[in-house]
Amino acid sequence: MLMIKTIASALLGIVLTAAHAQTPRFQPAPPLEQGHSHNDYWRTHPLFDALQLGFKSVEADVFLIDSTLQVGHERAALRPDQTLQSLYLDPLRQLNGHYYTKPAELWLYVDFKNDGPATYAQLHKVLSRYRELLSTPGKPRAGGVRVILTGGYPRQQILADPNRLVFLDGQLTDLQPSLAANIPAVNGNWKKTFRWDGVGSMPAAEAARLRQLNDQAVRTGQKVRFWDLPAASAAQRQAVWRELLRYPALLVGADELTELKQVIDAQKGAAPRK
Repeated sequence: MLMIKTIASALLGIVLTAAHAQTPRFQPAPPLEQGHSHNDYWRTHPLFDALQLGFKSVEADVFLIDSTLQVGHERAALRPDQTLQSLYLDPLRQLNGHYYTKPAELWLYVDFKNDGPATYAQLHKVLSRYRELLSTPGKPRAGGVRVILTGGYPRQQILADPNRLVFLDGQLTDLQPSLAANIPAVNGNWKKTFRWDGVGSMPAAEAARLRQLNDQAVRTGQKVRFWDLPAASAAQRQAVWRELLRYPALLVGADELTELKQVIDAQKGAAPRK
């Protein structure tokens, strides 16, 4: 089974490599609040498919291979020409800040998959060549790109770096005003926090917990993103999305971008739970 999965992943990488070579004609969209493009590099057109729908948050997994930051979900799917620069930073430079129909910050999540300290050192070198794009802790830029590290990054090393160009994605325990400037977002495993799977109504106690997390994030100025959301059926995942979208401090991650945008558009104006 492992061999079959590895072969399938490698074949997927070949297919995506061919598809990525065709860059679409880009038309900026109005910025879409709360949507997050999970595993964005799996799309036919990484970055562009999300931007075309107005998504303001995209995620790329990176492995440090020699001195390159290769993008992929696992090693078997990596390709030397599919790097953080080629899929994200270079296209963003070409767009010259025109990501949406009006100025809005793009959050680029970079998920560390191996060797945190060495990956961070190489990422800093790479990002230093794209400073004009970035909104950084030392130099915020309206309409810039905010790079947010997630996964296996070396937290203390980064926070101690006076020249860092990145922000961090923390844990739910990091919802604190004193951390918000460095950790603008936190994440949690849905299935370790809630039992509701999108069937029926969300239990009152769990709805209260979700509301409490949102209210806390609003006070601290941070965002909350849950992963491993229920997705056994379209009806279940959409029910969970609708519940999350009631709360402005929650980011909603999805693989099905068009489907999520439709739910977001339909949800506009819905009142938060009380």
